[in-house]
Amino acid sequence: MRTSIDNLDEAIKTQLEDWSNGELKRAVNEGIEETAAAAAKTLRQGGPYRERTGKYTKDWTHGQRNTRTSMVTGLTTYSVYNKKNYQLTHLLEKGHQLRRGGRKIGDVKAFEHIAPVNETLGDLAVAKIIQKVRG
Repeated sequence: MRTSIDNLDEAIKTQLEDWSNGELKRAVNEGIEETAAAAAKTLRQGGPYRERTGKYTKDWTHGQRNTRTSMVTGLTTYSVYNKKNYQLTHLLEKGHQLRRGGRKIGDVKAFEHIAPVNETLGDLAVAKIIQKVRG
């Protein structure tokens, strides 16, 4: 939308009213929640590691980060996390020392499985928000 300098204040006011109207906020919130759900689903499918029990992969979920929304934007934030085996996420992602001898005996190699999912989330979120806004 083009506007002149004289009407700039009115154009900004109408855009802010459209944002606060709720349709755009609702679309963005839904797109972000769907993106978090897709990330949790991808992590539930497993990674490059060999899992003995299957408990680690099935516990991936998403949830609202806090109960309140942002005061400035009105958006809700979501987290993707492992419910019960949250301690293993960093150890598997980054690697660690062996329990019985530190780095003298050897290391446990890293299995990056969260970072690749995290890299695709930005594009996926934008695509879902555009899809919601356009209808």
